Amino acid sequence: MSAAHDDYALGRSAHEYARLARQAEFMKPMTQRLFADAGIRPGMTVLDLGSGAGDVAMLLAEMVGPEGKVIGLDLDHDAMQHARERAIEARFHQVHFVHSDFAHYIPDAPLDAIVGRLVLMYQTNPGEALAQVTKYLRPGGVAAFIEPMFQVPPGRDSNIKTMTTCLIETLRRSGAHVDLGRRLHRVFQAAGLPVPKMRLEGVVDGHDDSPLFQYAVDTMASLLPKALEYGVPNAEKLDIPSLPGIIRAEMNAAGIAMMVTTVVCAWCKTPA
Repeated sequence: MSAAHDDYALGRSAHEYARLARQAEFMKPMTQRLFADAGIRPGMTVLDLGSGAGDVAMLLAEMVGPEGKVIGLDLDHDAMQHARERAIEARFHQVHFVHSDFAHYIPDAPLDAIVGRLVLMYQTNPGEALAQVTKYLRPGGVAAFIEPMFQVPPGRDSNIKTMTTCLIETLRRSGAHVDLGRRLHRVFQAAGLPVPKMRLEGVVDGHDDSPLFQYAVDTMASLLPKALEYGVPNAEKLDIPSLPGIIRAEMNAAGIAMMVTTVVCAWCKTPA
């Protein structure tokens, strides 16, 4: 479920689905750690909110095994078809995709777990949206989510600071909650869940040829049409083709590694 509202800033395109697949690769370890710590086990029935291109659903399929079941929920028809094709190709027959928002989805049976990655941030009222589905969790069921904690880099003006500021402001103007990670405990409580365990994670790479440089710029490229539409300051100055090299040079000059996707992982179990 890419977004609860129509103004999804990252768009819906083959370019965006490819970006999401690259994002999924380097977010997979932290996502797998979260789900394992939360208690995702073989045989479970798990609802994946905002399934998008299907990467989280397929990771869950690996964890619940052939005896389990994964339901991917999303509003984007094209993304769901893309996800179905990928799941079939990977032979994950236990994964099913459903076109629905949170409020209108009704499962066939109680759920063992409800999870999501970078999805509650796009809900107008995250706690209220989550409450629409957590009522279907069985006693002792799992809730586990990863949400962002975007921050503008400190220090003097730079291209990386300009790009990050444009990225955050575009998401904010679209209605996204850019700092939802540190407020997940409130979201869980608003949804009727216990206060979750939480931890901060991120992806850092000090290699000169790190793919994170291109990933960061690809994210900005997906956002750029909306940034220009919203009139985000300095968005028109971003030269997308040359940005990866420029950012790499700035990082090297400063002696710091590239870091992206600072997120908060939160998980809990309902009372048994």
